[in-house]
Amino acid sequence: MGLNYFKSRKRFDFCPHPFDVGNILGLKRGYGNNHFLLKIYGLDKAEFEEYYTYHLNYFLSKGQGAEKEFLSYVWYIVQKRIEHFERKDPFSSEHPRHQSNIGKLTEFQRYLGTRDKWNVRPNDVLVKEKDGKIAELQARIQDLEERVQELSKYGVSQKVYVEDGYLPTLIDLIQQLREAELPNGRKLLKSDHHSPYYKLIAKYFNHGGKEIPLDTARNYFVGKGEAPIKGSQVPDDRKLFHIVPADQA
Repeated sequence: MGLNYFKSRKRFDFCPHPFDVGNILGLKRGYGNNHFLLKIYGLDKAEFEEYYTYHLNYFLSKGQGAEKEFLSYVWYIVQKRIEHFERKDPFSSEHPRHQSNIGKLTEFQRYLGTRDKWNVRPNDVLVKEKDGKIAELQARIQDLEERVQELSKYGVSQKVYVEDGYLPTLIDLIQQLREAELPNGRKLLKSDHHSPYYKLIAKYFNHGGKEIPLDTARNYFVGKGEAPIKGSQVPDDRKLFHIVPADQA
């Protein structure tokens, strides 16, 4: 049966594909499963998909069935080989190798799980997997709820009202604060990005009782050398205040 599922090495082929199963004498009938599993022990996890796909494409090219049948068969032989090693004498000198093989086969099974769109794996495996996913999601929900609760501390029930028509005045003041210098010559405010400023405006202020769209606030903040979007410059008649150091007032 293994000959039909897995692409075998041709007899006396000295340059076979690395994923072909068998040896220099080809593949003895009935030993395809053994050679397929033997290859897995020497694979890195990153190679699982390429290895699986290589033999899947061979199987499909023979018109013997769809991926569902191939996946089901591969899962079965991997599981049986794991059970085989688990029955071995734990005090045998071969025990470390058996444990290593179990570990690699188990990793390969996890990869097979990512291909299982049809739930061909045993029910106990599916239930265990779903229970694990539920526990993971519950932990994620709890984390998100804690984050929401923490963020809610910074929420406000009523935003600061900016007089209608004077949003540019507020923008101008904040832009001035960004440039304000302390007596030691250092900037009062420091940020490598504009986002904290325009997000502050959109989140905590309203304009004439209306929400300030984030994009509207963003348009007033551009990098050096960048041309501001038309209509987002502060008009001179809205530059009503000038922030200066106290000793220069």
